[in-house]
Amino acid sequence: MKRNYAVAFLAKVLYGASYELIAEKLYVSQEEAVDFYHTGASLLRHPSRSQRLRDVLYDSDEGALIVDKGLRDLIRSWHLEETFASLCRQCGQPMETIGSVYANVGRPRRYCSNACRQSAYRARKRPGQIHAG
Repeated sequence: MKRNYAVAFLAKVLYGASYELIAEKLYVSQEEAVDFYHTGASLLRHPSRSQRLRDVLYDSDEGALIVDKGLRDLIRSWHLEETFASLCRQCGQPMETIGSVYANVGRPRRYCSNACRQSAYRARKRPGQIHAG
C-alpha cells in the first residue's frame, strides 16, 4: 500500500482526523485526501489482506482496537501522532486516542485529563483575566 493511502487511513481511524487536516498535512486537495482514505480502506478489504486481519480480530477482545508493535513502530517512524493527534488546550500535550474503537464517539475531548480541564476552568473564572479558550 502506498504511504499516502496508509497515512490517510491511519489518521482517520486512529486519530479521527478530518479530511481537511489530512489534506493539509499531505499537501493535497481535500478530494484527494478523501480518495486516499477510501483507496486505503479498499486495499485493506482485498482478500489477500483481509484474511490476515480477520484472523487477528478473532483472536482479540471485541471492541478493542488492535495496534501491535509493528504498527506502533510505523506510527512512530512516520510521526503520525505528532501530526494528527489532538492537543490539550491547557498543557499542549498530545491526547491519547489509541485504545478503543469507541474513543472517537461523541464530542471530541478538549483536555487530556480532569486536572487540565479544572485548571482551564479556574483560569477562565479568575476575575480580570483574559482567556483564549
